[in-house]
Formats: sequence, structure tokens, C-alpha cells
Amino acid sequence: MSGGFQLGQGRGMSADELQAFLTETRIFAKVGTVGEDGWPNVNPAWYEYDGESFWLVTKELAGFCANMRRDPRVTLCIDNPETPYRRVLVRGRAEFVDGDWVEPTRRMVLRYLGPQGMAYLEATLDLPRVLVRIRPERVTSWNGGGVDRTFTRLARWHDVAPGQPVEDAATSG
Repeated sequence: MSGGFQLGQGRGMSADELQAFLTETRIFAKVGTVGEDGWPNVNPAWYEYDGESFWLVTKELAGFCANMRRDPRVTLCIDNPETPYRRVLVRGRAEFVDGDWVEPTRRMVLRYLGPQGMAYLEATLDLPRVLVRIRPERVTSWNGGGVDRTFTRLARWHDVAPGQPVEDAATSG
């Protein structure tokens, strides 16, 4: 034990921990894209995880939207800014989906702002939005316990099969 932290107690999240972390918190996803100039860009965004894909609803003119259209490779960082400092990193590809963006946005508004946020949704319904699906290809997580395990070993990335929930991939072998 060192300074109140138990060394070696950090680990990847369990399937139940991942499911709860990705669906029950109001933590933004940080969306990492590659800009036209080759520089990395990171933008915070609301998201919804449906057990198979991550969904974003964003503005058509947002810079990271243009980045995803040009290069669909995306990294999501979903991390708790308060202790315990849990995190999930997801690598995948963005796909622009024709479809109803209003209902997913309604669910996200309720998740992130609560019922009082519905006034925001109603006031912005006529503004252009795009619906983006990110299908995970790789995932890693940390439960925030003790000292981060990457002080002593590399992060363990797990491949995600098409349609496989990230929580199943992240807890397999």
C-alpha cells in the first residue's frame, strides 16, 4: 500500500459495470477524429449506447462531423471526471445514417438535461442534425480501482465482433 492506494487493484470493468457506466451515467463521450490537416481533434458529445453501437446526433456543420465524413475512424473516450476515475475507450468507424434523429435526441436530452431540457429540444427541432452510428471494433476499460494498471503493463484492448456488445468483448479471454 502506498499513500492510501492499493497497487494492482485497477482492472478492466466487468460486463455489468460496463453496461451501467455506458448507459446510466451522464458522462459525455470525447470523440477523437483526424482533421483535414492531419491533427487530432477531440470534441465532447452526448451519446447513446444501445448494446451494439454508439449513437451521436450532431450538427451537420460541426468540424468533427466533416472529419468523420472524410475519415470514418473514431476513438471515443468516456471517462468519469471524478473519483473513481473509470474510463472506457472505444475504437470504431462512424457511419452516417438516414433516419429519425429526433427520438434519439429526445432520449439524450432527458438523460443529460432531464425533463427541463425538453425546452431546448423544442427550440432547436428545425435546425439541421445528422445521426451517426459508431460500430465498435476495439474496446478497453478501467474500473478506477487503485493505481492504474498501465503503470506496470500495457492496456488490454479487446476486439469487438460485428453486433457484439462491448461489455461482452471487454470481458472475454
